[in-house]
Formats: sequence, structure tokens, C-alpha cells
Amino acid sequence: MKHFLRICTACAAVAAASTLPAVEVILDGCRSTAGWNSFNGSEFKGAKVSLSGGADGLKLGYDFAGGGQYVGCHPKKLAVPQADSLSVTVNASSPVGFNYRLIDSTGRTFQGKGFTLRQGVDEKLTLSTTGPWSTAWGGSGTHNRPEFPLKSVWLMATKGKDQPPAGTVTIKSVTAEVPELPENAVSGTGFERNLAGWTLKGEWMPQLEGAMLKITPVSAGDRPAQLEIVFPQPGRDLVRRYRLTPGNTNPVYYKVPFPAEVNPRNRYRITLKVADDNGARAEFVTTLSGKLAGTVNLGDPRSSREIEKSKFGTCVHFSYAPKPEGAFKGWYPKELLLDEISNCGFKFIREGLAMDKLPDGSWKIRDVDLETLKKAKERGIEQIVVIGMSAKETIPEFLNKVRAMVEQSRDYVNIYELGNEPNNFGQWRQTFRHKGKDGSWNGYESDGTVSEWVRKHVEYTNAGADLIKKIAPDKTVIGLGSCAPTNFHALNAGVSKNLDGVVEHPYTFSLPPEKVPFGKRLAKRDGIAIGDDEHTFRGLVESYHEHFRKTGKPRSLWVTEFGFTTFELSDAKAKGLYVGFSEQAQALYLLRRFVESLSLPVAVSCQYDFIDDYDSNPATDEANFGILRADYSRKPAFYVLQRMNSLLAGAEPDPSLQLKVTKEALHRSMVRGELVKDWDAAKIDAANGVRLAAFRQPDRPNERMAAVWSMQPYSGEFNTRPVSFEVGGLQDFTAMPVAIDMMTGESFDLPVKFENGKATVTELPLGQTVLLIKFFRK
Repeated sequence: MKHFLRICTACAAVAAASTLPAVEVILDGCRSTAGWNSFNGSEFKGAKVSLSGGADGLKLGYDFAGGGQYVGCHPKKLAVPQADSLSVTVNASSPVGFNYRLIDSTGRTFQGKGFTLRQGVDEKLTLSTTGPWSTAWGGSGTHNRPEFPLKSVWLMATKGKDQPPAGTVTIKSVTAEVPELPENAVSGTGFERNLAGWTLKGEWMPQLEGAMLKITPVSAGDRPAQLEIVFPQPGRDLVRRYRLTPGNTNPVYYKVPFPAEVNPRNRYRITLKVADDNGARAEFVTTLSGKLAGTVNLGDPRSSREIEKSKFGTCVHFSYAPKPEGAFKGWYPKELLLDEISNCGFKFIREGLAMDKLPDGSWKIRDVDLETLKKAKERGIEQIVVIGMSAKETIPEFLNKVRAMVEQSRDYVNIYELGNEPNNFGQWRQTFRHKGKDGSWNGYESDGTVSEWVRKHVEYTNAGADLIKKIAPDKTVIGLGSCAPTNFHALNAGVSKNLDGVVEHPYTFSLPPEKVPFGKRLAKRDGIAIGDDEHTFRGLVESYHEHFRKTGKPRSLWVTEFGFTTFELSDAKAKGLYVGFSEQAQALYLLRRFVESLSLPVAVSCQYDFIDDYDSNPATDEANFGILRADYSRKPAFYVLQRMNSLLAGAEPDPSLQLKVTKEALHRSMVRGELVKDWDAAKIDAANGVRLAAFRQPDRPNERMAAVWSMQPYSGEFNTRPVSFEVGGLQDFTAMPVAIDMMTGESFDLPVKFENGKATVTELPLGQTVLLIKFFRK
């Protein structure tokens, strides 16, 4: 077996080199009767047969006292593509005859010459596939050798002269020598793990179809325990449970319950969980890999340097922490955090660079910030640099800073963002007031006019964009960055053609990620109709691009901030904008928003922010947006986004695929209604539908992807919802697909019907996740 496992782990090399010796594979581990039938040689009356499974093997019982000539058993399903010989290991309780039959692809039966088994001895018998035969019959021809693939092998105890009439033949294994491992072979690595007071020693026993795991349990104490073995499936996983008793070291044999044929491109994560009777628990994951799994990205972490292209980023506050002190001291260990950002696979970071004013009135980027910029670049991370804009500066003063910023950083920066949320920062509303009061937060005054501060901010933005393009015409310039209706008013005011993109910060505050607190029903408040009636993020994005066309220039849309805070709600915050999300909801909502953004015309999306600020103060909403806590431990969102960054690097919408959700059933108790009763006079309801999005990656021309998820608010109340959908336009992408749960990383086979280039999925049990389905060229 050690020899077999060594060969199996080098399956690609075996397949490629025809000069290597044949590979021995297990056709069946022979521990369970679930895949076997027995027979009593009914053409000769009187024989009795029994078949049972056990730790030693299949026990074939025979009794010829009442007559008969043979009894036997055979696998219910067998397909041997090619084999020089088969082998069976047996042990007989008494001397008895033994023979075999092979059923070939035409249905013709070939019977061997037979053996005599000795009592109590393990014997490995070679069953020739080339003869000689005692007889052959049936099928569609008269050929003298079996035609592959073999359909079945019959193993028989035969009545012999002067031999006891009754006994048992234990069949311990059935193997085959094949020229190479078939495409649907799987391989796994042995292990030894200590779990909750038990040592589990595992040995994979790969088979021609599927695999069997032999687990030898040894207790370090006197507590019984339960072993659970979990095989991932859509919806409810397949779980087998075994009782472990101290002193009993009999092996547990677990045959992997593949729902159909093995998928050569999948990697099956099988979880072993041990819980003793006092409540101690531990678990371990062992992995089976299909022969082609190494050619498929199933979500293993990739660093920023390993990812060539991506539309995903995160916000940082490095420039706020030149020293390890103050409210932002958590950002001081910059290399540690840059390494973690790289480990997560983000391609962009977004923040400003601090500048010092020199005695001669010129500006210089702080050395520590330039050094951080360089270190990010070394890790394959690109920085979107925010250039601060203050209403207290004159335009010449502002442009002086812009020039210094660009000239000193242009070797490391490709994207400059002019300003940041001028409705909140830069004193715009307070400097350019309206009738003696601060300007309105949304840029629209109660007398029906657009706020003066909006027009002034556009004036500064235009001046900055024009200068950057003059200095560095190859750089991308983005800006505005107010709330959505303000940006629309700004576009109407006339924005320079040198502003390549508009910045949007579509926080949901307390809503699921597909919703935003802006929409057409707030037109009276905002003085302009934006988004759609359902307050969807998709509607907002689409209305931006429609407005770009109306205002004379197609521009890109940049989401340089969005996020979900995990703070704890207090009485004082009960009427605020934010609500505290659970860490699991944060992970799911970030994932859903990123994936939906990728399906829409959004240039880049940046999550706010990478690490909790203010020591993760649980009572402060602004202190808990991170995917790292203030002690640098990882929240669940880190692992989810790490997986997402790996899977969707370089992905883009695939217009060649036609998507259709055909059924998205919900029990009446699952339907969600009102999310917010009165958001400034607008009622916002939950979305109960399903999103389906198609993607492709230019560097993976033999793959296509579809992501599917439910838009309902996160809840652990119900299990799953059945969803049916179609993916058209796949043409020859009809090899077995792989579905990846982007929340857990589990990958599993998906029941799909292919017909005329269209994949149909029926009643998929969809849970709280984004399911990414990979289709492969056949």
C-alpha cells in the first residue's frame, strides 16, 4: 500500500510516462456490502449464500449441504478501463474452491480455471484478464479475450470434493494493475492526528472509482467518543458517525460517498470531528484530490504579488501613525500589516500621503509615507493616493500641493483621488455657507438650490484634475467623493474632461449589501432622482453611468470606501445610521458586495478598512470596520476575502453567457419585508430574490464562472432555499463543473444537466453564501 500511495501522489508523471510500470489500484476495499450483490448459483439447486461486511473484509458465506455447486458476489458497479490482471486477497475458514468470472463490455462472460483455498491463510490470487479460460459464453461476439472496459467481476466459492460443505471466504480487497491511473482517480495523504483524547491514524486506500479511508483509533484515556466524518455537499453535508470505545482499536472503514462519478477537477475536503462524552471537541480536515485538481484554482491563498490583476482593495491609515501612539497607533507596524494585506491578496490600498510644508513654502511628502508606498509596491500592491482638499486653501495653494504630491510620487502611483467626502471633511459646507448656515450635507438646500459648496468643490476638483493631466497625462484621476445625490449635482455643474472617474462611497449603514440608502423615492429630499425605486446598489451604479452619458463624457465609477462595522449597539447609538453586524454577517456582506460590484461597471472596490481603529472599542461604530481586530487577529471576513481575492483575480463580467433564474422558491415564513420603515420618508424593503452573475478570466480561457447568491438579509434561522437556474452560451464548456462555497472554501460536485450548450441546475439548496460555479471546456 505504501508503494501504491507513492505512485498515486505522482499520478501526473505516471500518466505521462508509458515506460513506467503498471499502477496497482483498489477496485473495492471490501468492507461494506452497500455496493455488492450476492448470488447462489441458482442453476444448481440447493446452495445457500450470505454476505456481510466487517473490519476484516466482506464475508461470503456458503453452504452446499443441501446441494448446489457455487455461490458468489459481485460489485453492483464496476468499470475497469484496461487491466493486465486483477488480484483478490482472500482468507478461507475451511479449504474450499474459488473461481472468478469477468463480464466484458459486450456482455460476454469469461470463467477462469479456479483455485483451491487453504484454511486460515491470506492468499493474494491473480485473476488473469487474458486467460486461459475454462469456458466463455454470451455477449455479442465469439471473441476469446475480454473487451474493455470490464463491466463486472464475479468472485465465487465453489463446491469441492472432500471439502467441508459450509464455511466463509473473507474477501479483503480487489485490485487491478492498470497502465495508468484513470482520469477520475483521486489521491490522498495519510495522517496521524490527536483529537479530543484520541489518536486517529488514517490511511487512504484509493480505488479505481472513489476512495476508502481506513482509520485506526487509539484512546489516550478512558472516555468514549463519537467520530463524525463529514463529506461536503450543497445544502446538508453527508455525515457518517461511529462510536469509539477505549480499548477497541479495530479500524473504521469509510467509503467516500461520491454522489456520482469522481470529478477529476475537484478537491474534496473531508472533515473528521471527535467529541468525547464530556464535551471535549476537535476536528481535522483531510483532502482528496482529483487527477486534474492541481490545474484548477479552488481558492487557495495567493499573495498580492502572485495576483497580476484585480479590482479589489482595502483602505488603510498608515499616514495617521508615524509613531506608535495615538488613536491610530494600530497602524504603526506597517510591514506587518502590508504583509497581511498581501496575504489576503488585495491588489489596492487607498489612503493619502502626509506632506510637510518646508520653510521656503514648498511641500514634501513625509519620508515614512514614501517608504511605505515603496514597500507596498514591492509586495505587488498599488496605492490609490488621496490628495486632501481644504476649502481653507486658495486654488493656487491647493495646486501647489497637488504638483508636489504628483511629482514626488509618480514613480510609484498610477491613481490619484482628489479629496475625500467633502460633505464631511475639508470644511466645505462650513466655509461656503447658505443664508448664514452651513451648507446642506447632500448639496441641496431647502429653497431648491444646489449648495454653493458643491460648485466650489467642483471648481477645485477641475483645477486639480487639469494640473495632474498636464504633469502626468498617463495617470488616472478620480474624485468628487460626496454622497450620491451630491455627485450627481456636481456632474450637472460641469466637471472637467480630465477627471477620469467619479468616486462613490456606498455604505449601507444598516442594510444588506444589495441595498443603499439612496433611491428615486428620495428625489424630493435630494433635489434629483438617482438610483431606482428599490434602493438597490445595482440601480445606483446603472444610474451613475446613465448620468455620465447625459453629462457628456463616459467615466469610470470607483468605490473607494464601503464596509460593515461589527460594533455593539448601545442606547446612545440606537437612532444612529449604523447598526452593528455580527462578524459572520460582515464576512458575507463584504463578499456579496464585492462580487456584485465585479458584475457591474465598477472600476475598483475598496473595503473600509483593513484593521479596526481605536483599539476595536466595541461601543464605537467607526472602530470596528476592520477585517483584522486591533490585536491583529483575523476576523472571519479575512479568510473569506482571501479566498475571493484568489478566485476572482482578473475576473470580468462575461457577456457571452445567458443567465436565467427559473425558480427562487421561498416558504411564506422565509419572506422578508420591511428593513427600514422611514429612511427620510422612504420605506426600504428587503430583497428576497437571487442574484446570478457570470464571469470569465482571460488567463483561464478553458473556464467560465457563474456566481449565485440569495439577497435576503443574513440569518441563521432557516437552512436553505431551493433555487433553479440556467446558464446558456456554454457551448463546449460541459465537463463536470465544480461549485465552491466562497464562505467556507468547501468545493463539491454540482448536479447539472447539459443540453445544447446550456447548463440547467434544478433545486439547488442555496445557503448563506456566494456559490461560485466553475465550468470547464470539455
